[in-house]
Amino acid sequence: MKRFFIILLIFLITMNIAIVKTSYKDDIKYVSKDKIVFVPLDTRPVSLQNVEILAKAGGKELLVPPIDALDDYKKKSNQDMIYDWLKGSVTRPDVSAVIISTNQFISGGLIASRNYLNDMSYKEGIERLKEIMSLSNGKRLVLISIMPQVAPVLYQQDTKYVQNSTNIEYYNEVKKAISENDAEMLNKLKSRMPSYLFNYMYVIASEVLINEEIASNLKPNVTLTIGLDDTTMKSMLKYSYDDLKSTIKGYKNIYMLHGADEISMMTVAKILNEEKSFRPTYKIVYEENGDENSYLSYEGGTVREITEEKIDYVGGTESDNAKNIIYIHMHKNNKTGIKNVVSKYKISGQNFGVADVAKTNGGDKDLVEQIFKDKLIKLIDAYSGWNTPSNSIGTVVAELSIKSYIDAKKDKKDLEERQKYYYAFTFIRYADDYIYQSIVRDAMQSWANSNGINQDNIENKDEADAALKQKMKPYLDTLMFVYADCGIKIKGADVEYPWNRMFEVKVAPILD
Repeated sequence: MKRFFIILLIFLITMNIAIVKTSYKDDIKYVSKDKIVFVPLDTRPVSLQNVEILAKAGGKELLVPPIDALDDYKKKSNQDMIYDWLKGSVTRPDVSAVIISTNQFISGGLIASRNYLNDMSYKEGIERLKEIMSLSNGKRLVLISIMPQVAPVLYQQDTKYVQNSTNIEYYNEVKKAISENDAEMLNKLKSRMPSYLFNYMYVIASEVLINEEIASNLKPNVTLTIGLDDTTMKSMLKYSYDDLKSTIKGYKNIYMLHGADEISMMTVAKILNEEKSFRPTYKIVYEENGDENSYLSYEGGTVREITEEKIDYVGGTESDNAKNIIYIHMHKNNKTGIKNVVSKYKISGQNFGVADVAKTNGGDKDLVEQIFKDKLIKLIDAYSGWNTPSNSIGTVVAELSIKSYIDAKKDKKDLEERQKYYYAFTFIRYADDYIYQSIVRDAMQSWANSNGINQDNIENKDEADAALKQKMKPYLDTLMFVYADCGIKIKGADVEYPWNRMFEVKVAPILD
């Protein structure tokens, strides 16, 4: 009997430790409408794990298709499985809203959508989508459609399209042939164009046609959100985006945004705000005069345009006396100092977020190290330096929206539960954007080169994960110490590569 109680005690203690990992299970728990059906853009942490954690901070559980139905790097998703799963999931009585990536649903994921050779024609995918819209039966349904960059062609096209009318003619001809299902004309165009250029034109023209048709078939409860992936002002992708914008002008319930990876997080924030009639307020602080009119790398709009459209998307408004301050950090050698900036702008009761866009694919090391040194973790409520400026800015907008929502909670137990997941999210941002992207990634690439490993096609992932854990550990230990020094307990953090490449990592914090 004594042994039984010892085992029971160990079990209960173990149950009190939560590890922030995604289960992707579809447990039937008809308690309240606290679930969101979610078909992600792809299976990267930024598109899936991190969205789930931020949703939990907002009090929502994501219902996700079985993991073996979803994409995995260059492996397309099983679109039939996702379709069948959705038909049963959107009708559940405990579901309040539905979010569907059309790239995943129609093309098999973001990477798959960059290649015109798809198993399912987009028209069949749209017919299936119409059925899901009908089955949603008035629930909030957000379709997220990303117009993808078709690397490496984007960079070859940037300086050409405004000078070369031939490219625009190709685009219009390909678009017309696809819309008319004219295989003969497509083959003629293919024979006249370099293969990379044909793929490029086919993809961007298809995306325009897909979104035009979806836009014309929306129901009152459905929102179409169109994201513009990595681009520049002179790319053919930007040209096709503007073409789409002019075509669907006048349709209701449509948003067109710059960015991609961050839009799912913003959509969760948007749904929470709409359900509770909550309107978060924001004040935008630019680092230097004129920053708001800058065009940054990989973007087709100014910093002001990008930031304001994202605030509007989540249902927020701008105000000088806002609850949330979003600070756009653009200059690596800024002399003001983040501590002085926080002291100048943040007052009691406000949330302060830093969109770190001084560089792409990683945070500004000097900035983050100053945050740690001055113990600003608790004063800086949101941070992101992920990938492109749109990604970073949109992530911070979503974070601050969720933080405002959490701050309004009165129940202490509920508040603590939400904060647990929120701080897990902020921990991941520093671990990924600063530790990995700005420090360890270079070390891992050197390790890969010295061992004859292709960093974009890792054959022995276990070996790479072991090296990654070793190189990340001292930095993660320091980050956990910084959090503990600010009163936030993180017991540990697991880390691995989510895909067989070294572009990003998956960080899973372990919480009390």
